[in-house]
Amino acid sequence: MEKILLEGNMEILYSNILPLKTMPGQQVFLDRFNLAVEKADKVDIAVGYVSKSSVQELERIINDNKLENIELIIGMYYLEGMPEGTYNATLALNSKLKEGGRGIVKLVKTLKYHGKLYVFYKDGKPFEAFIGSHNLGAIKVEASNIRQYEISAVTTAESEINEITSFITQLKDDNCSIDISCATDIKIIREMNNALIGQEFVSKITNDEVNAYKSKITDVQFEIPLKVPENLLDTNMRGSNINVCYAKGRKRVWWETEIVVSKQIRDLPNYPEYQKPFMVITDDGWKFLAWTCGDNNKNLYSKDDLKIMGRWIKGRLVAAGLVEAVNNVETDIDGKGVITGEMLEQYGRNTITLTKTELTTSLEDGSDVQVWMLSFLPESNNRKEDEE
Repeated sequence: MEKILLEGNMEILYSNILPLKTMPGQQVFLDRFNLAVEKADKVDIAVGYVSKSSVQELERIINDNKLENIELIIGMYYLEGMPEGTYNATLALNSKLKEGGRGIVKLVKTLKYHGKLYVFYKDGKPFEAFIGSHNLGAIKVEASNIRQYEISAVTTAESEINEITSFITQLKDDNCSIDISCATDIKIIREMNNALIGQEFVSKITNDEVNAYKSKITDVQFEIPLKVPENLLDTNMRGSNINVCYAKGRKRVWWETEIVVSKQIRDLPNYPEYQKPFMVITDDGWKFLAWTCGDNNKNLYSKDDLKIMGRWIKGRLVAAGLVEAVNNVETDIDGKGVITGEMLEQYGRNTITLTKTELTTSLEDGSDVQVWMLSFLPESNNRKEDEE
């Protein structure tokens, strides 16, 4: 640090938050970042944390500025665990960068790296570097960081830039960091499915309650595939089942779904009886009534509102950062809200599991109904998972 101060050529980069608004002549981190990106053809970033929104913003910046190469090294998640929405957004960015030969995303694996470094290159030569406290979230202001004050410094001194570049090169080395797509043992921190919060006919229960119900499950279990198109180019199943909102005819909201169960499954012993309500407890802590109905008992629905089942299934995919809820299906010409097989594969699961428990519960009208469990959290033999 003493060497840097003596050489000069360093300027402070501020946040701009009341009561610490920037003064005339002071530079805001994001403004200087955008200026540097406009001049650069390659960027190296080594930070402790990122957010889903900042990773998506970084992808936009890469495309808008036609950056030829970017390497993003993230320092804290390999040992701490990574929020699933951030993980999936980062994994998607890594895939696009590698497919185009334009860079990579790596996780530091041997220690918890908490530094924040940015280096900007032009024609193979670094011309500017940032060092300080700004994680990648600084490039995308959102509710979670709008009042978070960070401060950094920018240097154009060649020796200082080279020293920072040399350190990032060490972080990139395979003995220190790993391609995120190869980090199959990283703990994924499951995020809350907010789509069911405040919905009528739905209750939230604790993890302890979920585990209590799990302790009472029986051997009666049905694995029900989610029928979806393979990808956005596949027109088969695009307007049916959990994508029924895209069907022609009656207008439906994006959350409305159908689960059509095959005759092979519904003819199995102990499958739920036609139009006989039962209580479901989901593996992520939600509670609502469901039933089977339709021609030949082919449909599995949430009983009181068809959107509840959709909010549970699609809400998990939204929480995982794989899709955004569509406000108006009719305007979604590109089908960005269509659930595909590729999406479910990235999520880690393409079925739901319906399991009977030994329990019954009483409804407000005094009737007793059976209790079943519904599961849709991803299953993987290679990844540790943390359920919140």
